[in-house]
Amino acid sequence: MMNSRRNMIKGAAMTATGVVVGAMSPLKSQEAVAQQPTPHSSESVSTHQLLVGRVAFVTGAARGIGRAIAELFAENGANVAMIDIADPSRLNSTQGYRVSNMADFDAAIATVQQHGTKVLKIQADVRDLAAMQSAAERTNRELGGIDIVIANAGYVAWHSFEDGTPEHWRNVIDVNVHGVFNTAKATIPFLKQQGGGRIINMASVGSRAGFAGNGAYTSSKWAVLGMTKQAALELGKYNITVNAIAPGAVNTPMYRSEGQMRSTGVSTAAEQDEQVNAVSPLGNAGAIEPEDVAQTALFLASDAAKTISGATIDNALGFNANYTA
Repeated sequence: MMNSRRNMIKGAAMTATGVVVGAMSPLKSQEAVAQQPTPHSSESVSTHQLLVGRVAFVTGAARGIGRAIAELFAENGANVAMIDIADPSRLNSTQGYRVSNMADFDAAIATVQQHGTKVLKIQADVRDLAAMQSAAERTNRELGGIDIVIANAGYVAWHSFEDGTPEHWRNVIDVNVHGVFNTAKATIPFLKQQGGGRIINMASVGSRAGFAGNGAYTSSKWAVLGMTKQAALELGKYNITVNAIAPGAVNTPMYRSEGQMRSTGVSTAAEQDEQVNAVSPLGNAGAIEPEDVAQTALFLASDAAKTISGATIDNALGFNANYTA
């Protein structure tokens, strides 16, 4: 059902935006695309494959939104480097939530590989600039460049402002702010080599609103919007667009975690959905699915968004109509 819905949304978006499938993007020459292997050697390229010949670099790819983006991009013909910490022992300051592990990562890799494009598995910590530079260099070497960068890796610690600890703040800011910067810094040289590209940062409805109990997370996501705008201003001359996505409540392990529920005074997913529905103009949908956010990333990565930069697209069931900033 989800695939059917995804294909229906995809088809409508292509019709509405006038996307000409197979049109050449300025990101790669026709010769460069021709040199890329086709996703399925025995089949012609499907008419819905918007990213054939492109290489995507996706952080936080083992679960949730990152995994959904990696899968949708591969489905649309992209070769994908999937980057994740995949080690809960390296980031465990939050009670009631664990980061991804290697079993999560292996499952994600296997799923994305089913689409027939090249998939590169890289275990790396976005907090470590040298590790991210090594990941970018490996992606460039093994996949033939980098065209699309998805800075998705994120972390949260639920606490009141007063009760936050230096460790809470350090871990959240290091992942959500320094990690986004490190991802961009490591990949920009390769985007320039390609003659341009896309950087897509994962923000949040918390980027332009306040949420009690959300600790350092809200502050970190406001910072993501500032970085997005500065980078857009500076990198446009290299034909690099920089945009952000601001999701609302998404059906991921982070949102469905014990820590998140405790911070909002509920104990079940159904109660979470009731809270979301109460502030969602689009009705009783509950949490957004990761695949819905991936569709927004696909649009920003495609030729349909080649003139958009410095923008933030909200995917929040209309909650963003409440923003005052």
